[in-house]
Amino acid sequence: MGCFEVLGISKTEDLNDIRKAYSKLLTIHSPEQDPEGFKKLRVAYEEACRIAKEKDSVVKEELSPVDDFMEQFKACYENFERRLSIEEWTRLLEKDVCYNIDTASEISEKILVFIMDNFNFPNDIWRLFDSYFSWSAKKDNLYKNFPKNFIDFVIYKIDKGSTFRYGELKNCALGKEDEFISAYNKISNALDDYDLYTASKHIDLAKEICEIHPDLLILEARYLICKGKLDEAKTILTDVIVKNTEDIDAYFYRGDLYSRIGDLENAYNDYNKVLDIKFDDGGALLAQGKCCIGLARYEQAIKHLEILNDMYHYRNDFNIILTSAYNFYIDDILCGLNKNCTDNNLKYKLAEAYFKTSKPEESYNILKELREEAEFTENMYCLLCHVLLKLKNDNLAYKTVCEALEVYENNYELNFFKADMLDRLGRYDEAIEQYDRVININDKSSSAHNNKAYIFNIMKKYNEALVYADKAIELDSSMAHAYKNKAEAFLGLELYEDCLEACNIALNKYQYLFDAYIIKIKALTAVSLYDEALDIYNKTMDLGYKDSKLYYCKARILMKLRRYEEAIEYCDYALELDENNDEYYYLKGLCYYYVEKYEEAVDCFDAAIKVNTNSGGAYYYKVQSLMNMSREDDALKLLDDVIDLEEIQYKDSFYDLKGTIMERKNNFEEALSLYKQAIDCDSNYAPYYYSAGHIFNELEKYEEALKYFFKSIELDSKQRNCYVNISYSLYCLERYEECIKYCDKAIELDPKYIVAHQNKGWSFYQLEKIPEAEKECNIALKIDGNNLDVLLLKLRLLHYKGLYQEALIVCDRMLEIDFNNNTANEMKAKLIEKLNSPKNEKKGLFKSLFK
Repeated sequence: MGCFEVLGISKTEDLNDIRKAYSKLLTIHSPEQDPEGFKKLRVAYEEACRIAKEKDSVVKEELSPVDDFMEQFKACYENFERRLSIEEWTRLLEKDVCYNIDTASEISEKILVFIMDNFNFPNDIWRLFDSYFSWSAKKDNLYKNFPKNFIDFVIYKIDKGSTFRYGELKNCALGKEDEFISAYNKISNALDDYDLYTASKHIDLAKEICEIHPDLLILEARYLICKGKLDEAKTILTDVIVKNTEDIDAYFYRGDLYSRIGDLENAYNDYNKVLDIKFDDGGALLAQGKCCIGLARYEQAIKHLEILNDMYHYRNDFNIILTSAYNFYIDDILCGLNKNCTDNNLKYKLAEAYFKTSKPEESYNILKELREEAEFTENMYCLLCHVLLKLKNDNLAYKTVCEALEVYENNYELNFFKADMLDRLGRYDEAIEQYDRVININDKSSSAHNNKAYIFNIMKKYNEALVYADKAIELDSSMAHAYKNKAEAFLGLELYEDCLEACNIALNKYQYLFDAYIIKIKALTAVSLYDEALDIYNKTMDLGYKDSKLYYCKARILMKLRRYEEAIEYCDYALELDENNDEYYYLKGLCYYYVEKYEEAVDCFDAAIKVNTNSGGAYYYKVQSLMNMSREDDALKLLDDVIDLEEIQYKDSFYDLKGTIMERKNNFEEALSLYKQAIDCDSNYAPYYYSAGHIFNELEKYEEALKYFFKSIELDSKQRNCYVNISYSLYCLERYEECIKYCDKAIELDPKYIVAHQNKGWSFYQLEKIPEAEKECNIALKIDGNNLDVLLLKLRLLHYKGLYQEALIVCDRMLEIDFNNNTANEMKAKLIEKLNSPKNEKKGLFKSLFK
């Protein structure tokens, strides 16, 4: 069968068609479920690509560094003992070719291509590869070059892997290791699908290669359980346990076997062994939770199921089992209280159970009674605080935790709760101090460090947020929220690539972390990757989220794309869910502003200001809207009110805006005073110095103007307008050589900047360097042949050279553009006089004609 037949398409030279066909068939022939089918598919894919590209297959005599590395990589894989050695792989990956900026990316891609066919690595080797090439963090980019199923397979191997023991093959497979692993995978998949026939055939095949492998024996036991041969299965599993008392899988499946025959006590013991070895094993936690319910050990069931529920927040089936355990537990407690109604310990447990089953009122009533009758313990205080918070009584919750800390000042949970409450109440500086106290009590508290990072982000202290997010990650590398807070700090610092990488890690660890999606959308929007941002929006919606922040993010993207009407629609969606968010009104107002619907814009900005009286952006664009509506007096009154606000941010921008209005009114002294006040607020913002310098030019104080222009250039050397204004000041001071120098700086930034060529031409004219002046004049006229200032220069040059007839033509052109141009009219009269003069002499023209 030909390669294109295998791919299910006609012969083609279109690589995209070949890749699509390959990706489609990967869903059927995945590397783990159908290795043989996958290999055939891969061979066909590579052959089709080769034919499509029509490349010569000439082998180079000398291998490139990358090809040489891949030969070594292949050799390491093919030697099974070396394949399992982390030291061997580390030695190989430490080669310069893996770090060189020109080859590292190519190496990563070639290894992935190799892994498509050769993927039998232990878990620690997968993680080693990820530590060098960051495949987990770059998952979204890898999707562009590789089939999604394959990249998901790679990420699964990195994050979770398998419990298969590769090392057990060293002594018995004898070169058939991969054949054994292939058979093992087929048995495992067949058992999952209850395909017992396939499982049986491959068990026999695998036993011929290595019949003592413990993972194969466990699969055989599972097969026997399915066949109802429980005693044989139990014997195999027990033998495996005798040889290795730490074998999690053997304990787990024997526990399942005991559970199946109703021997819950032995099942309980086996599940306990699993959890002793691996406390967060999800399968064992669920099985032990169910087992404990069967044994009426409800408190233990709750303990295991709570851990499971924390691990899988969105598994409703786990929630149902946990609620069932709590309800049994509540019935038990109530029976106990019927026998002894004064047992305060039972009352506390009942209050806790009510709280956990979303009955905060019942919980509060019991705790209130306990507080009146008995000594109120640390645990009781902690529970009461959480109950009050659940009842949305934040002030009483805060008051209660403060009272509790007077008695139990070093209790970790109470101190943590107080810090959390200060955060909720918006008292961020106090919250930071309180979290420091928590850390003093327990310096290994990853949550405390993470919450500090969260608060620093709110306070826009992004560098501090990074420090504490990194500390949280150091203490708990699985904490998705810490990576989310790290991403938000990078976003605030405008380090967008780092932000996206941290978001990807957070979402790889916990795909339902909503805020990470929001941060990722914002980062992509900031770098103008709008399509990618919309893809993340759609993915988040597919997860079932309906949140105002999500609609707001889409509205921002639509606004950036100038799809203003749609953006307004999504602002309205956001406001339906949160009508008290000033940012949503502000964004809606901006959209109206950009489509020149200033009345509607003002209404939105007023709504934003009503929610947040210090909304600087809303004030700023309301002023701009009023100015566009020719309501300058209203704009000035509003500016005066805003400038008087003590807590308004970016007050300098309002001084600058008012200065602009005063400048338009030709009130230059007032404008200058306002620009200077803007500089006092922010002495490192170049445009304010530029504006002040421009006013000094208007006031003909050119030396003062230069001081401000030079300061502006010092802060931002890429201002073409500033260089031109410097040239104007120097021209007026008759410093023509310097004027030319600064015109050249403007021209370096923008070769077609007409004013720079014009000023340079006038300076050459003043220096009587007429050819140079003519050159600049001609360049300027090519840029804009209707520029009156340039035409005037042309007129002066022609007049200077005595070319009166040509000069008269230029005059006429100037008058066509501006009939009332006084200079052109005066010059025309003089030129006509000259042309009618019998002598037609050129005498003292330079001084008399230039103004």
